[in-house]
Amino acid sequence: MEHLLIVEDDINIRETLQEIFELSGYKVSTAANGRLGYDAIMEDCPDLVICDVDMPELDGFELLQAINQRLKNAVIPPFLFLTAKVEPSDLRKGMNLGADDYIFKPFDHTDILQSVRLRLDKRTQLAHKEGPKQISLNNDGYDKLALPCEEGLILVSFDEIIKCQADRAYCTFHLANEKSILVSKSMKEFEQLLLDNNFLKVHKSTIVNINYAKKYLRGNGGQLIMSDDSIVYVSARRKEELMKVLRHQNNFDIQQPK
Repeated sequence: MEHLLIVEDDINIRETLQEIFELSGYKVSTAANGRLGYDAIMEDCPDLVICDVDMPELDGFELLQAINQRLKNAVIPPFLFLTAKVEPSDLRKGMNLGADDYIFKPFDHTDILQSVRLRLDKRTQLAHKEGPKQISLNNDGYDKLALPCEEGLILVSFDEIIKCQADRAYCTFHLANEKSILVSKSMKEFEQLLLDNNFLKVHKSTIVNINYAKKYLRGNGGQLIMSDDSIVYVSARRKEELMKVLRHQNNFDIQQPK
């Protein structure tokens, strides 16, 4: 039995869709917001997701972005966005994130069943023809990082992050608002995404946003003084790469240690 996940904050729409699909022979799960939808996708691996765009916690676009980031090159279930928005910019944003189709509110029962059946059949045909499909992802248009922590999934803008530091199987993100987020994943999970967004690895345990560095003290490896006055140690093997970057920073303060 094919498994559908409905992510929708409006209980009336959510229950109506659940009834439509269960009467048509599908197994149906539901989630009342984007954060719960993220958890359901990670735990249950549905065959297809029908997702509202405007929701509290995480909206539909943020949810799909977080799924892309977390699953990386794994097969991502087809995403159908449910929305009243018809602006071309909204349509492009969803498609750029990998949405398969849009269903517009108010929707017709027959049309929504046909759209779901079409996407499921298409995914099955591709799987038989090509085998498991690897989805190539990049970060074009992504401006936030999805961080799993005790409070649930938190989306943080890249430009809010001062640095990420490894702590065994965990890592800590230090933010410009003086907050820190302890994340239940290793720094390795986020390394490539950070590097792709102009961060720099200066030590095996530290990746920094160079825009928040305010002073460099020369040494065997050296030390970076960050905007929050924290000290980041630079390994000798990464010093040369750092210096190349700093030389392009106008009037950057580079000092000899006292």
